Amino acid sequence: MNKKGFTLIELMIVVVIIGILAAIAIPKFSDVSESAKRSACRANMRTLASQQVIYFANNNSQYATTQAQLDMTGVSCPGNGNEYNFNGTTTSVFVITCPQGDPNHGNINNGVASWTE
Repeated sequence: MNKKGFTLIELMIVVVIIGILAAIAIPKFSDVSESAKRSACRANMRTLASQQVIYFANNNSQYATTQAQLDMTGVSCPGNGNEYNFNGTTTSVFVITCPQGDPNHGNINNGVASWTE
């Protein structure tokens, strides 16, 4: 009798191999995803800082205290979807921080970016 097909052991070995590959790949994908969100967050903060400089030049040497004043209400952190914080912003200083609260996303203090890779 000549039966064609796979044995149960062969199928189990394939499932185990697929499981091992998935266990390796999923954490790597998660790291790449977080890195992309962090990079997008930092790019958004740089854009807001550039807009602050323009706002300062056009508004009697005063910085904006909200994103609405910069006409950038739709800009948000990809990590949580919230708008950026303008902490410590005064007429002579501006600080933009990530609303996610993740120190790895960093902040921009008076145009100087502060974050770790």
